[in-house]
Amino acid sequence: MKNPQKIRVDENLAYFIGVLQSDGCLYLFFDKKKNWKSIRLSLYVAQKSLPMSRKFKNMFREKFGRDVNIRKVPNKNLYAIQTSINSLYHIFSEWNEYKIPFEIKQDRKLFGAYLAGLIDGDGHIKIKKHQNDRALPQGLIKIASDRPLGILRALIRSHAGCSVHFDYDRNSNGVCTCFYITKKSIPFIMRCVYPHLAMQYKMEALKEFSERKTEPARI
Repeated sequence: MKNPQKIRVDENLAYFIGVLQSDGCLYLFFDKKKNWKSIRLSLYVAQKSLPMSRKFKNMFREKFGRDVNIRKVPNKNLYAIQTSINSLYHIFSEWNEYKIPFEIKQDRKLFGAYLAGLIDGDGHIKIKKHQNDRALPQGLIKIASDRPLGILRALIRSHAGCSVHFDYDRNSNGVCTCFYITKKSIPFIMRCVYPHLAMQYKMEALKEFSERKTEPARI
């Protein structure tokens, strides 16, 4: 196994951290039979999110030299990755609770890859088409979480150059970090975020929107 202390934060690892923080979970597991505690990582996804799960699995092997399996959850339309990370916890704990490494905060490309992981995991790309077919559509990206992510909001503003707001769900107590896809933010999104996405339908939505948004004005 590779030494986690020597792992460099590159774009692949930045994406991995984004997926971990959006769809992953770290928890303490107690095995009653063995009377033994272990720290586990779990990642549960629906079938449509398997491309993201496979990318996460491949990066686990690449970065940590460990093979993990994707298994079907019995009687549910869910797929899971589960593994113990006792020997890796000292590094994974630095990414828990939406903590963003300094390198990712400072680097535009690293942040774009991290944002792609969040969007693949808990993101929703909403393209609103106008009733008037001649009008260009509007695009909105929403990233769901269980709390307001103030640092994420500030970083999106800084790197994408667009306004960001929180959308609170009174029914679930959740909150979405929302930002519009504009002519100002499209270059960052398409150059730094889009290349790292694993979810095909999200890639297609962004690509189609980008092509429409950059069309010349209609007369």
